[in-house]
Amino acid sequence: MEFKQLEAFVAVVENKSFSEAARQLNLTQPTISAHIQSLEQELNSRLLIRTTKKLTITQRGLQLYDCASNILNMRSNIIEEFTGINKKIVDLAVSTIPSSYLLPEILSAFTCQIPDVYFHSWQSDSLGAVSRVLDGSVDLALVGNTFEEPDCCFIPFRTDKLVIATPVNEHYLKYQVKADLGTLDFSDFLDEPFIMRESGSGTKKEIDRYLESHNIPDTSLHVVARMNDLEAIRKSVAEGLGISILSACSAQDLAATHQILMFPLNHEKAMRTFYIVYSKNRILKPHVKQFLRFVQHFYQ
Repeated sequence: MEFKQLEAFVAVVENKSFSEAARQLNLTQPTISAHIQSLEQELNSRLLIRTTKKLTITQRGLQLYDCASNILNMRSNIIEEFTGINKKIVDLAVSTIPSSYLLPEILSAFTCQIPDVYFHSWQSDSLGAVSRVLDGSVDLALVGNTFEEPDCCFIPFRTDKLVIATPVNEHYLKYQVKADLGTLDFSDFLDEPFIMRESGSGTKKEIDRYLESHNIPDTSLHVVARMNDLEAIRKSVAEGLGISILSACSAQDLAATHQILMFPLNHEKAMRTFYIVYSKNRILKPHVKQFLRFVQHFYQ
């Protein structure tokens, strides 16, 4: 159950109209209908009876309206209490790498220019973040991958390189010598123990594309661990468990402090792109559009 769904339900009840609720919330009618349907499925209750002539609120719907109104009022009061003013809100779903390594600097720069916007951020993998855009629970998503979703628009805003991260020890320092001589190749690492990302992440999909371009099946790698926590992978590499393929922006801090070694993958398929995503079925509020445009041009 999401705040967006409760807001849609309360707006429909108070306006006795799906179209008026959509106008009030700057959403499309299909999005309002989807929110109501999701609530009814989750609560296993019929909340509204809609005919061509009128809209009727069921008894369960009236009960939910009372609860939802209180929840939304409490949320508004909390935001006002802790921020001092009733700020405009941008709800974001953010995949792992953008959440940890891109979003902090983006938000810092944006709020310096436009201080009256408040952000809610949820972290997941790229697939989960796009799912939140599709179900209307967030305004935008920042992800490291695209999907075949005709209802979504993916706007590229930053590129990054894939790199091999290894522990710092005598064995891998020999690779550093080869790298300095320009004779190091990805095939040199094939017998090393690999730590891989989970299947839902954008990084994993880019790794798969890179391996495919070199005709290297994932099954041929000596995989010693698969993890869905990027920080766990970083620490495992630093502690010597194995090597991993990471986005450069997620490995630079450890390389700079000599906790890992970082080897670039010199190939056109070793580049990756990050995207800001919105739903084509949603009417974005002006401050959300403003943030979208800001992200789109931030790294340019």
